[in-house]
Amino acid sequence: MNWKTRGLVACLVVSASLAVARDPSRLAPEGAPSTGDVASAAEPGDRLEVKGVVYAADGRTPVPKASVYVYQTDAKGYYRPDDAMGNRNPRLMALLRTDVAGRYSFRTIRPGSYPGTRVPQHIHYEVAATGQGSRIFEIIFEQDPNVTAELRKQAAEPGSIYSLRRIEPGASGVGLVTQDVVLER
Repeated sequence: MNWKTRGLVACLVVSASLAVARDPSRLAPEGAPSTGDVASAAEPGDRLEVKGVVYAADGRTPVPKASVYVYQTDAKGYYRPDDAMGNRNPRLMALLRTDVAGRYSFRTIRPGSYPGTRVPQHIHYEVAATGQGSRIFEIIFEQDPNVTAELRKQAAEPGSIYSLRRIEPGASGVGLVTQDVVLER
């Protein structure tokens, strides 16, 4: 493959990634809050609070007004009550915009594994910002028995689709998770 063809292929791959991350239904409106509820207080499950900062590709510069789309299954592993795999229109989701310091946070529950599988519990992320790259990945949890040694190895790789996070104990029994995001170039 010549250099011109390689360059074209690379551009197409990057464009396709950005198109997925910038699906209009998955971009937070300009006035969206920086904090929100993925799961209401009435949702059954172990409570979690997730917070973090979105950084530019340099890993140091906070990105204000970045769109943060998160979604997950309920405690039983279903995206929708009638469809365990209905992740195109999930019931538990939030569209957020980072604050002026690049911070975001949300309250939720610990998601369940898909019914009848050993797929680890996870929270999906799609993060994008004007003039910046994007990042699509999912949090998996250190305490989840479905997280294998291979997944731990993959999560340690730069740019992995997995981010292995520990749930720390918080006030009133709420688990705390910190998830900073570094956008890709």
